[in-house]
Amino acid sequence: MRLRKLLVVFAILAVTTTMLASCGGGEGEGKGVIKVGLTAPLSGVGAKYGQDCQDGISLAIEEINAKGGITVGGKQYIFELYPADDEAVPDKAKTNAERFVLENEIKFVFCPVATCINTLMDMNTRQGEEFLIMAYTSVPLYAQRSNPYMVTLPPPFSSYIPEFIKFAMGRGWKKVALLQTTGSYGELWGKTFKEAWTKAGGTVVAEAPASYYTETDFTAYIQKALAGGPDVLFVGGPSQPTAQVMKQARGLGFKGGFIVIDQAKMDEIADAVGMDVLEGSVGVLPVEDSQFPATLPFAKKYKDRFGRRCTWETVIHYSAFHILARAIEKAGTVEDVKAVRDAFNAEGVAILPGEEYPMQYSGINPATGALFMAGTASYVEKGKFVPLEMIEWWKK
Repeated sequence: MRLRKLLVVFAILAVTTTMLASCGGGEGEGKGVIKVGLTAPLSGVGAKYGQDCQDGISLAIEEINAKGGITVGGKQYIFELYPADDEAVPDKAKTNAERFVLENEIKFVFCPVATCINTLMDMNTRQGEEFLIMAYTSVPLYAQRSNPYMVTLPPPFSSYIPEFIKFAMGRGWKKVALLQTTGSYGELWGKTFKEAWTKAGGTVVAEAPASYYTETDFTAYIQKALAGGPDVLFVGGPSQPTAQVMKQARGLGFKGGFIVIDQAKMDEIADAVGMDVLEGSVGVLPVEDSQFPATLPFAKKYKDRFGRRCTWETVIHYSAFHILARAIEKAGTVEDVKAVRDAFNAEGVAILPGEEYPMQYSGINPATGALFMAGTASYVEKGKFVPLEMIEWWKK
């Protein structure tokens, strides 16, 4: 009797599964599916950073799908995200991308780590295996080598350097020690900043870069940096290890300022170690101090839902995904990567008003694929974030 009941249950489950599969189920019923890949650090010390990126994409997909998806060539499509952990290791990112393309037939891949993006740039133009890289990095990789199938989401880090140096020199800081993360992102940041700093009349008294993705104790690096007697420390990588570096520096007696590179978010650092540690720092303006009308409501909804602070990674990935969806719809194809990339250049596709979206975009460089997103620096004084002028770098 028990066996008979079990067989009946299995039969019902089998029929139910078949029915769900045949109708497509839920909001995707009768619609095509556009698969999107994300290779990012989803474990280890960079996990929070990768999760913030994934959250932005997921929220955009959820919103677009809830409205019925997009229309491409007369057919309705919804999106599906395939996230994969690469631990910020290029070889793992390569493996993820190969699986996306060869097994999942994915044409659009997000990646938020410069060294991993570099690896994808070696792959994404192979004939028959083309895919579009949605690159979240402020390293202007397009300036190092062109890639016809890449779109860059944030502003180049070089746009922040004049503001950072102007602030630091205005405080009378002349001696800097470089203590940023390693990898192509950190190395290029350090090289570019060092050249600009010395050109402005400053001195680099020490260089002690460390991997913010693998190190857990930065004492030895900080001691090397402080041995030169710096007025200011140049720091940054993912926010959590950056907070640890700054706290340890204060614990070792450093009283000067910090120049915080754009990957690290000063509001998250403040959450982790307090505003006292941040006093005298200059970095990127926090999300909750944004001047765009749609940013604060978006951030509030995010915090209400997830119980944590919204970051620029989430805001930018959410907004840029909407641009990707527009480009696919404009191109009229879900397969032709070149046509989709070309559609980013079409009038109005890469323009998002700050009244409607949490990040404002003002277009795209058709040659390089760099989206026009303004940057805003801010500094910490008496426990408050003070914004500097918005940087519309593409106009300079």
